[in-house]
Amino acid sequence: MSDLSITDLMFAYGAWVNDDNSDLGCKSPSLMLIKSAPKLCKDSVKPSSRRTVSYISDEDALAIDRAMNKLLRHSVHLHNIVTYHFIYNWSERKIARDYWSDFEYPDSEKQAGVYHVKPLLNLGIGFVSGVLARDIA
Repeated sequence: MSDLSITDLMFAYGAWVNDDNSDLGCKSPSLMLIKSAPKLCKDSVKPSSRRTVSYISDEDALAIDRAMNKLLRHSVHLHNIVTYHFIYNWSERKIARDYWSDFEYPDSEKQAGVYHVKPLLNLGIGFVSGVLARDIA
């Protein structure tokens, strides 16, 4: 397993899942760098809005994928929160507003706050980290 923190691994896993590389074979770090380079427009130059992520091997990504499947069997809601944050790049505020509010306040106009989602996101990340640590040992 890589020496990255679990959060960096999860963001790299999200980029690995979203990678549209349909070629057979392994991905290279240089190809990932070329694909993530910002596109230049003659009218304006905008920085890339994508988060810069570290390289993750296919074996590491598949190990995280197995841990995410165990999280799905454990709790669908935790899996969805982790998936929305790391794969769909939703902020904690967007998860609270668009996903968690329906469960927290089903028949009300009230909105869930970030303080509802942040502990659940940390719980999901901790679950994945624990599964990875157990599988390595």
